[in-house]
Amino acid sequence: LVEDLPTVVPKIGSRVLNALSNQAQKNFEELQEDIKAGDPLRSISRIQEQTAEIAAEAKNVFLETPEGLVGPQYRVLSRGEGYEIREYDSYTVASTSMSPVDEAYTMDDLASGGEAFNALAAYLFGANEEKEVMEMTTPVSTTSTGEMRFYLKEREGESGSFPMPVVENDEIFNEKGAVKIQEIPAATLAVAKFTGFVTEGEVARQKDALMTCLAIDGIEIDVPHARSVPHVILQYNPPYTIPILRRNEIGIPVRLTEVEEDDSHLSEGWGVEDGVEEE
Repeated sequence: LVEDLPTVVPKIGSRVLNALSNQAQKNFEELQEDIKAGDPLRSISRIQEQTAEIAAEAKNVFLETPEGLVGPQYRVLSRGEGYEIREYDSYTVASTSMSPVDEAYTMDDLASGGEAFNALAAYLFGANEEKEVMEMTTPVSTTSTGEMRFYLKEREGESGSFPMPVVENDEIFNEKGAVKIQEIPAATLAVAKFTGFVTEGEVARQKDALMTCLAIDGIEIDVPHARSVPHVILQYNPPYTIPILRRNEIGIPVRLTEVEEDDSHLSEGWGVEDGVEEE
């Protein structure tokens, strides 16, 4: 890890700074267009909106579930002791690997996690072929195979269409896995919440507890015989959120045969479209 830092850090900084530079240039061009159109107040209004977004982000430090962010749609089919069964629709993500091919990944490897997060954030901030700045979303998901994913909110009038990540010829950014766009199929997950920091030990503890509850309730895990049980970690908060307020979740694929569905538990955007999960 230490040997990688001299090469990784400059690449991360370069990509993020380029993305921010693209955004600043875009703001300047919009200001020029507004002035030519005789409507400079439009730019002032846009700046006020950006300021309000910054204030909202600061407020999110003290919230378990951030306000104003969207995520994949799901609905709650049933609830058990300490967990719930969710049915997710298919959705699109920007993803990247946090470990070299065929090498194990640990949640305790904060540097690799940071590299992956910054690569995906840079993509949203304009490191894409269209230099488009897209909305931040929640949660950030991490799979048991070492892949980090950002949910992509559909663009107005362009369903299923997203700009491709920038691929530079003179460098291999984020050698542990380039940013790619992929479709996540619909799935049924058993999900349990927990707070605090997400460490390898805590993930193992939460996974064991969830699997024990599922076994007691007779819920079948959707995994082929003799195969390891995959999981996904969902993290909703900025990294500077107070640990006790952090909303983390662990999800395991399950197979249901007869479950009474309650449409009143329909959740949109992971229950954070309006900051409150519907009951």
